[in-house]
Amino acid sequence: MALFWEPKWVRVRVKYEGIEVVTCQDQTTKSYLCPLCTNIDKVCPEGKETSVVSEDMVIFFTVEDLINHLRTHGLKLQDKKIIVKEVEEESR
Repeated sequence: MALFWEPKWVRVRVKYEGIEVVTCQDQTTKSYLCPLCTNIDKVCPEGKETSVVSEDMVIFFTVEDLINHLRTHGLKLQDKKIIVKEVEEESR
């Protein structure tokens, strides 16, 4: 038996920390699409439910994660990088 995901995308308006965004939400998983990375007019046209799936969809499980991702769209590439510092272990 093969299991697969069949989304039910609908257009929604979400709000988090004073930021309001119109995007697509899958009614099956309750996940959200980035409206800047994905053309939401094709995935969830106003007033229609679709089951579009594409390899390039940028999907988030929470509104908080979506908003944090949207904030990075305004940053320079250099500011998006995470810098990891090495810590030397003390010898005993």
